[in-house]
Amino acid sequence: MAEVSLRDAQRPPRPAGTPSHIGHATAVGAAGFAWCSLILGLHTAGVIDAADGTIVLAGTFFYGGVVQLVAGFFALASGATFAASFLTAYGAFWLGYTAIEFWAAPHIAGAAAAAAKVDGASAEVAAAQAGHAVMQSLGLFLIPWLVVTLVFAVASLGTNAVIVSAFALLTLTIVLLVVAYLGASSAGVPSESVLHTAGYVEMVLAAVAFYLVLAELTNDLRGRTVFPLFALNRERQAVPQPA
Repeated sequence: MAEVSLRDAQRPPRPAGTPSHIGHATAVGAAGFAWCSLILGLHTAGVIDAADGTIVLAGTFFYGGVVQLVAGFFALASGATFAASFLTAYGAFWLGYTAIEFWAAPHIAGAAAAAAKVDGASAEVAAAQAGHAVMQSLGLFLIPWLVVTLVFAVASLGTNAVIVSAFALLTLTIVLLVVAYLGASSAGVPSESVLHTAGYVEMVLAAVAFYLVLAELTNDLRGRTVFPLFALNRERQAVPQPA
């Protein structure tokens, strides 16, 4: 029996002979998410040192943010509610991440440093308070995203093992990042071991996401299962799909 892709499992039944003019939005959006997860995982784990993060932020804005949002809207138009929900959600996440790194974090750090100097603190103390404020803000930013991710993780139990694995790894990544940021020292330095662990988990997440893209594209082009996704919703898989 041919394996049902996430797109086919989510869209409502159509009358036989009615063609769909909407392509594989899931693969398009998941590729952007995989790219962002890989580059940030490498940086968070300390494998690479992105001294100038402008190029990285360009990728998170366009490929992680804009492309995922557009893919999510196409998925919504095709009736794939689950795919549309997580693509638009994490498209917004990467746009928000870009805004934080480019504007919000420097603004928070500057405001905290200025307040410390007003109180008569030295330059070193002001810098430490600024760093601590940024770490706390990042931790708070990620807590609601942890809740969102848990919702998607539970809902994904009706899709396939690859999707479930991706959300499980994403949940673990966010938990580790929250612990690292909220547990930062008074000098604004997050736990290095926890942060590096989060980076390695994120790289594994990127590998799973890239596999999802590979499977969705290859299976769709070949018209058969070349790379299995290990469907969990067997009842839905058994429903005949229109040609």
